[in-house]
Amino acid sequence: MDNQDDKTKGGLVSLPKTVTDRSVPIYLEAVPPLLREGAAGIDAVLEKIDAIHGAVELDGVNIPEIRQESSKSKKGERLKPFESRLEPRELAKRIQEDFGLDCIINRVVVHLARERQAEWFRQAWEEYGIRRFVLVGGEKSGECYPGPSVPESNELVHRVIDDCELRVGNICIPTRAQEAQRMARKLATGADFFTTQIVYHAREFTRLLDDLQASALPSRAPPTLLLTLCPVQSQRNIRFLHWLGVSLSAELEAWLARDPERVAERSLQHLERMWIEIHRHWRAHHDRFPIGISLAPIGRIPPMTTVQLARNLISMTDRAMIRRAGTERTL
Repeated sequence: MDNQDDKTKGGLVSLPKTVTDRSVPIYLEAVPPLLREGAAGIDAVLEKIDAIHGAVELDGVNIPEIRQESSKSKKGERLKPFESRLEPRELAKRIQEDFGLDCIINRVVVHLARERQAEWFRQAWEEYGIRRFVLVGGEKSGECYPGPSVPESNELVHRVIDDCELRVGNICIPTRAQEAQRMARKLATGADFFTTQIVYHAREFTRLLDDLQASALPSRAPPTLLLTLCPVQSQRNIRFLHWLGVSLSAELEAWLARDPERVAERSLQHLERMWIEIHRHWRAHHDRFPIGISLAPIGRIPPMTTVQLARNLISMTDRAMIRRAGTERTL
């Protein structure tokens, strides 16, 4: 396996980085195009990645697997019906070929029986060049699925792919009760990192860091945490966040939507302030846990909105790290 110090030095994410050496890596979430869109849909996604990567030098791309789901909130709304999309590993192969960017692909593991899921892992590794997986469970915790659970899949993928380049991630939901304990159990079965559900309140993430610090985690490299941030530009986007089950207070929602012409601006302002609070807490108490950011623009968010957010987050983080270094030199 890789040297632990190399994977966690300076609080950097343990996933090997592609082009940058910034203190907190930036990933972009790229949703696969609809199957009916064909090559034009793939090209549109690649053009968006090219525009953002050219402006901020991404560390990688995080590709979700979109499946039919029900609303997680009575306030939620999804106006467009579900349609089948390109498989994440197909999109990842193009991204890696065209840009040389590392891709993290999300995989819902419960729908294929163990043997078929094992073969899927093997193909993704050998034929598509996938090195980083986020394994996702079923929508309903009490339902009986034909495939393995997330902890079982963590163990399965390590048996199928015995290679030090393999990185296995799981999803974490900071608002869920006993989440740190759930994460500890997943770490024990082979998870290396976690991507969060979309976060809109700093305290949810900082509380999770506190709980992880107090938990009995496996005695190996601390898990990397990818914090998912999602800019919005309309009330419709906000309703979709509710549909996804994102925690969003009534006060924050009212503030974001107060001026329909300024939703995007206010969204960026809030996410930047939230990141400052999270980063300050992390540096003060929990920098043994490597962290990164996964930007997840939804709907028709213009690429330059994502670029603006990424640049501001990078700038604020770098300034904070410089101030910290200056303080340490004076001690």
